[in-house]
Amino acid sequence: MCYNMCMIDDNIKWLGEQLSMCYEEAYNIYRPQVKRIINNKITDVNYIEHTLDGVLDIYTEKGFYLFIELLLYYRTVNYRNACDYLEILKEDREEEYNDFVKSIKKNKDKKRNKQ
Repeated sequence: MCYNMCMIDDNIKWLGEQLSMCYEEAYNIYRPQVKRIINNKITDVNYIEHTLDGVLDIYTEKGFYLFIELLLYYRTVNYRNACDYLEILKEDREEEYNDFVKSIKKNKDKKRNKQ
């Protein structure tokens, strides 16, 4: 019985490691695309949204901030659609979104206190 449980634990650990590797690979693929969109001021809504969809599926902190970076740029291209993506983010990754909003508010408060 213990042998089977240990095997299951090892399999779960292996799956977790494989998933982490997939997320890292996806991040490495999407990061240059995001940078190219922003640096070249690309305005192709379909291309940007396709990229946003892909980046949203990277469930890591780096993936989250890459999504935010592209979303902030997309806001200058199509504000209404960017707001829709923000709602998707809030639903899909609520905890990370709330932490992000708190950190923004905290930074704003620090800036106000310095003035």
